[in-house]
Amino acid sequence: MTRLKSIPLAIGGLALMAGTVAAFTALPDAASPGLQKATDAAGKTVPVRAVPVDAPVVVAPAVAPEEAPAVDLPDAAAHGAAVSAVANAEDTTPDTNHGADVSVVAKDNHGQATAAEHRPADAGKPAGAGKPDDAQKPDVPAHP
Repeated sequence: MTRLKSIPLAIGGLALMAGTVAAFTALPDAASPGLQKATDAAGKTVPVRAVPVDAPVVVAPAVAPEEAPAVDLPDAAAHGAAVSAVANAEDTTPDTNHGADVSVVAKDNHGQATAAEHRPADAGKPAGAGKPDDAQKPDVPAHP
């Protein structure tokens, strides 16, 4: 019985030693810029363990942002801008709630109108929708 208890303890000890060994290995090269930034922000050396002096400095490659082609956006794309404009504008109707005015613009159902424009003429329920013609209650077997 004591032998069976020692096996899990031995495996746990090996895992703990492996973690300790992994903690004291050299840091990956990608950590250098982040470590410098953390050191500057903390005002003290980060990490507490020593970083190899011969570790190369990693410089991220410069990537130029891609220019997006100019596209004419539909009126629906300006929905957020319209809601923001009403929300940030002065309340033109002081006798009503400004939030309600913004809500009216936000709930503008422009998407339904656009969808209706693009809906096919023959859209509707499929031809055999509904209950089948021969629908009935299932046969219940008699109990003995």
